Amino acid sequence: MRINISEYKEHYHDKKSGKLIDNWQEGIRILPFTSNPTSAIDKSGGIAGATGLFFRLFENDDVKAIEDFQETEAIVKSFLIEERKMDEHQADEFINMLRDIMMVNGTLNVTDVAFLKYIPPVPKDDLISEKNKKKYKAGQTKIANFLYSMTADDFILSDQDSKNIFTQLLKDSLSSNPSGLGKKKTTEEEYYVLPFIKRTFNEDLAWLLKQDSSAIVRYIHLLLHFYSCYAILQALPKLSYKQDDVSRPTKYYFILKSEKASVTHDAVMTWKQILPKHYLDRIFGHSQALDILNCVLGGNVGFYSDIRNEIEKTPFEENKDDCEELLRLYQEEKRYVFSQRSSESASIDEIETDVNSYEEFFQKFEKLCCGLQSPSYISRMRKKVIDLLCMRFLQLRRGNYVLVLDNEMLVFLIAMLTKNKRTKLDDLYKRFVDYGIVFNRGSRIAIEAYLMKLNLLDRKSDSGEAQYVKVIL
Repeated sequence: MRINISEYKEHYHDKKSGKLIDNWQEGIRILPFTSNPTSAIDKSGGIAGATGLFFRLFENDDVKAIEDFQETEAIVKSFLIEERKMDEHQADEFINMLRDIMMVNGTLNVTDVAFLKYIPPVPKDDLISEKNKKKYKAGQTKIANFLYSMTADDFILSDQDSKNIFTQLLKDSLSSNPSGLGKKKTTEEEYYVLPFIKRTFNEDLAWLLKQDSSAIVRYIHLLLHFYSCYAILQALPKLSYKQDDVSRPTKYYFILKSEKASVTHDAVMTWKQILPKHYLDRIFGHSQALDILNCVLGGNVGFYSDIRNEIEKTPFEENKDDCEELLRLYQEEKRYVFSQRSSESASIDEIETDVNSYEEFFQKFEKLCCGLQSPSYISRMRKKVIDLLCMRFLQLRRGNYVLVLDNEMLVFLIAMLTKNKRTKLDDLYKRFVDYGIVFNRGSRIAIEAYLMKLNLLDRKSDSGEAQYVKVIL
């Protein structure tokens, strides 16, 4: 595959002035973040809003989320009177039921799978400013599109029609597509997802959607939250040209939220090894390098292993001039940008742009993108990653980050990994490893003690060594 320099010039330069622009996600979308502060995801905004957006995409339904109950009540009442020919007294009784069932302290109470798509992007909270609400809405939209990109094109959402008259009337009055069926809707933001994540996401989503309605409503947020963090944790280390294997998950040590962790704990050490601070500080640079390479190769090629597979079909000598030209252009133009800014400067000296192999080209291009990264992106991009993970999976313990599972997430993941089937404990831990989750001996002891407390752990026989676990949602 030949490198097309014109694609770089078109997507990374201002069309009027011709000057270099710090774009990314022009060749491939991998992370659901932007390099500017116009979107945010953190504990204050939560992630539940992404669930509603996800189901609206899935059901191909342009229905509005229930953010204003008075507006919703007016729409429902009008439908009941005009379309279903109810008298006003009957319609008012239905509205009273609507308030009792679906409104708790002024916010939406989801009681049925059919109502998931009505969850608003941002929780109703007077303490959240309008400016921040816009940021949270933008952040939730990106996460929803990120999750939606994990679904297979042929994934069919099972018919969620309810036999409950109240539920069906409400769906008919609010939805443009009440059946909730149809082909997968395309979105403007399609993300590239690692194949092994996409495969398990579709398996796990299909499994959860086969559970009873109350279980789906209770646990769908956990599944979507888990996968948004899981996919990001797996994508981050693979942004570097040094990471070649994208066929299996990177392994992270986790602990239970109730556990203590010393500075030498496996969970502390592996975080530092896989995602050290200096690497997280260069997320934008790593992402931009990968993005530009995808762009000049036609777009959406993938991570470096995918790029190698494609570009190496063309002998290096045929791409050598273009490789060196891309290095020269990027270095020259990016240094010029820094020369126009009194508050910022490049962090690396000028490098030679001669290269003799694709590997040398990748290494030098990544060095340039990371070394010539604007300092303002360092804290900005790292914060977006940390904010999302810290909502549930990441904690700062005495200055060290550690990945954690709380009790609710632990039990849900066990149910998901075992698919509600009685499973040997040793096999359960192997399935956790298949998702990149590893526990050391201390964490296993804590897990087994907790499962024993919940009466979820048993032995095959009184004298048997094998222990089994079974969790039913």
